[in-house]
Amino acid sequence: MTVPAVDPEIQSLLDTADTGIFPVYGLDAVLADPERYALLREHPDLPADDRVQVRDLFIPGPGGQLRLRVYRPDTRDSLPMILYVHGGAFTYGSPEAEEERSLRYARDVEAVVVSVDYRLAPEHPYPAAADDAYAALTWIAANAAQIGGDPERIAVAGGSAGGNIAASTVLRARDLDGPHIVFQALTYPGVDGGLTSASVREFTDTPVLNRAAMELAWRYYAEESHPEPYASPIRAADLGGLPPAYIAVAEVDPLRDEGRAYAGRLSAAGVTTELVQVPGAVHGFDLLFPKARVSERSLADQVRALREALRP
Repeated sequence: MTVPAVDPEIQSLLDTADTGIFPVYGLDAVLADPERYALLREHPDLPADDRVQVRDLFIPGPGGQLRLRVYRPDTRDSLPMILYVHGGAFTYGSPEAEEERSLRYARDVEAVVVSVDYRLAPEHPYPAAADDAYAALTWIAANAAQIGGDPERIAVAGGSAGGNIAASTVLRARDLDGPHIVFQALTYPGVDGGLTSASVREFTDTPVLNRAAMELAWRYYAEESHPEPYASPIRAADLGGLPPAYIAVAEVDPLRDEGRAYAGRLSAAGVTTELVQVPGAVHGFDLLFPKARVSERSLADQVRALREALRP
């Protein structure tokens, strides 16, 4: 399999990237060193948007107190809610690290975005993160009025490892007859801990995410349990009865083919599914380089899909 060409603007940004401690090449070396990936857990300088109110809530969680970071447009209306699950190879990241996307969703979708600060591997392997996300879902459904949300209009969204946990949360809600979810939005999700897809096998040294980093991430998160469907959602025997889905994959990303395969399985199970492959995009492109043209188009498309799904 030939690795597709990276979008020229993204390639130029990769070549000149000054992304601080995050490496656009060689993520595996960072994940192999606890002192280095610990730096990726630190909260970055935060963007500001005076159109969105931001606050932290602390709720009882499976592992103790669980932090939810809530983003709400400045309105008195009851709004739909988006449970957002950040990425970070299961080992790093935070709501703050993806605050720009949460602000964008809150402002442009006109929704309350609740980003869950789930426990991280390897200190807390599966099912800790999945349990925390599901606890956050059940809390916002039961306490929607406290954050000005509408419990009848809940979407779950996430990217990369967060896409895995978001998909797991949706599966669990169906299986446990939990809160009603009207939509799931997964961005370059990692849904197969077996690392079996063609793009995973062939895209070994792509920018931002390489195969060796994926192997480490899964070893930390769920080495012994990745066939369990809440760890690897693509392994679920039945995907019927799930909410409609929007799945975006990046063309130059080892996770590309498992995202496409998950979309195919959802569609085959009768779930209305929109699959978008972003040409020339690398993993995490819209987070690392949100002002690039390809990123702006993708972010606008994510907003469009969520707005359409959550409108009254």
